[in-house]
Amino acid sequence: MSLQGKVISVSDSDSTAVISVTPKTDCKGCHACSGLLGNEQGPPTRQIKARVSGLQIAPGDEVIVDLNPGEGSVAAFLIFGMPMLGFFAGLFAAPHFCAFLGTEISDAWRIFSGFIGMSLAFALLALFSRSKHADRLSMRVITKVEANPESQQCHLSNR
Repeated sequence: MSLQGKVISVSDSDSTAVISVTPKTDCKGCHACSGLLGNEQGPPTRQIKARVSGLQIAPGDEVIVDLNPGEGSVAAFLIFGMPMLGFFAGLFAAPHFCAFLGTEISDAWRIFSGFIGMSLAFALLALFSRSKHADRLSMRVITKVEANPESQQCHLSNR
């Protein structure tokens, strides 16, 4: 999911930039970027924070931001798969949970245990999102789009 946008600000302290991006008009696929870019009722542009490494950019520059290949799949698994795994782990741990509490196992206890497992998965993801390993899964500036001087010239002629 590469997006082209305009640099709003650059922070040298943490090597990040705030970039204003617009959804692609030809994108009609998986809708994975709808959370990032909003829906049709939202603003036409969205500001995102992206990492900058090895490029000299300044506010006003046009850039392309993207994830490295394969990192989108890892991020999707973490966001969607881990909570589901936590829920199912909680379902299977319900008998042990009920034995610990000294109660009889029931469907309500299984569901409650499943939500506890999912909550633990979300808590682990929250801790992971604050680690330096999570930075590898964030959007980054890939290239700087050079302005074409010919396209900026006025093509009106005086006759």
